[in-house]
Amino acid sequence: MNFIKRGFLGITRNKGKSLILLAVIFILGNLISGAISIQQATSNVESNIKERLGAAATVEIDYEELDALSEAELMETEIEDIDIDLIKQIGELSYVKYYDYNMSTSLGSESIESYQGEDMEDLVQFGPSMDFMMKGINYAPVLDFEEEKAKLVDGRVFNEEEVENGTSVAIISQKLAELNNLHVGDTFTLSNMVFTYDDETGEEEIVTSRDVVLEVIGLFESQTLKEDAGEDSEDGMFDFMDMDYQNTIYVPNEIVRSETEYYWEELLKSDEEFAEMMEAEGEDSSFEYYTPMFVLNNPEDSEAFEEEVTPLLPKLYTVVSATDQYDSIAGPVESMSKLAKYVLAAAVIATVLIIGLVVLLFLRDRKRELGIYLSLGERRGRVVGQILIEVMVVALIGITLSLFSGNFIAGQVSDTMMKADHNTSQDEMMYFSEIQTNLTTEDVLDSYEVSLNSSYILIFYGIGLLTILISTVIPLVYILRLNPKKILM
Repeated sequence: MNFIKRGFLGITRNKGKSLILLAVIFILGNLISGAISIQQATSNVESNIKERLGAAATVEIDYEELDALSEAELMETEIEDIDIDLIKQIGELSYVKYYDYNMSTSLGSESIESYQGEDMEDLVQFGPSMDFMMKGINYAPVLDFEEEKAKLVDGRVFNEEEVENGTSVAIISQKLAELNNLHVGDTFTLSNMVFTYDDETGEEEIVTSRDVVLEVIGLFESQTLKEDAGEDSEDGMFDFMDMDYQNTIYVPNEIVRSETEYYWEELLKSDEEFAEMMEAEGEDSSFEYYTPMFVLNNPEDSEAFEEEVTPLLPKLYTVVSATDQYDSIAGPVESMSKLAKYVLAAAVIATVLIIGLVVLLFLRDRKRELGIYLSLGERRGRVVGQILIEVMVVALIGITLSLFSGNFIAGQVSDTMMKADHNTSQDEMMYFSEIQTNLTTEDVLDSYEVSLNSSYILIFYGIGLLTILISTVIPLVYILRLNPKKILM
């Protein structure tokens, strides 16, 4: 009789043993299936979230290292500013797609109103506010627009000549424009006001001010912040991040530098005590500080970019990339990924040992049957093939069943464990960074999904069948050592 046919007959004739083997493979297959499902899901989450975070990077003070300094070390430490030459040097690296560096300052206005959010439309303001953030740019197309943080909805961006010469042009938010009935081509006025503090009255007084007249050349609309501010907040609180961004005004860096210089010159003139303190400490009164932002070609370049840039930086500075944010928000997913690796390794080892032991016990019970085959002249290889068919057919059925059940169980268990891990995690010290994201741990958990796909199915069948094959081949050495004469005596 053909050994293949004998293999299928062996399954039906030994139904009890076949069912036991099927049950064992099904249980172990669920462990393997679940572990692979979780690993696939966590891998997808990481790639998707990092893609959403983007490939931006910046250079800023390492506040963790700064906090680790003693008071004596802190007094002796002088923190250098990042100069434009270093920013340009870093920007020329092959990893950088494009870059920008910005100066910012806050201005007020007596001619236009600042955007206060939809819940604050009826708010009455007294006197000039300092709500307008004038953000200088050096990259004419505007990096925020290129990275889709905002979208230009009307007008145009800057040109190189305007940026270089510090032309009095600006791009403002559409909401701010609508609030003040401004259109492309219109002009508006901001006030660069210098305040001093009156110790007797406890109030601030305006010492001097000058007007900054700007022409609107473009209108932008936020893309990353919530448009309907306050919808999900308690007591109808508006979204402060959205409010701040709507009051941001893009201008060439030279304008911000000029207004910053004017502010500090006038402040030092009006406050002699402060001026003397600055002079005694040897502080630079120009306060020309730029914040760099580099957009890399790919998120995968972040590590190599950091390695090359770090030796160029002054003391107490570090590279911060957008992908670093993933580590701070993906704790539950990372924990689940590590657990899945341990479970998969344990499941594979357990499968090899348990299936190997079960097959060996079954072979010992069939020792006489196998001896008869050998005594009748059947080659050992064909006997081995028969046993492999019996085991692998049952294994294929068990693995197929566990493919679906293990995937379902993995989804339910991992979802529960990640939420529990998120709820019990401890809050860590948070430091402000120029690279901010509106993604949270909840976004990571929402993007986590255990599903059936071709990649998962191929990996599962590959690992599952290979593990069963190894666990079956090892006991088959028993057949090769059988002596039919001794068996039949």
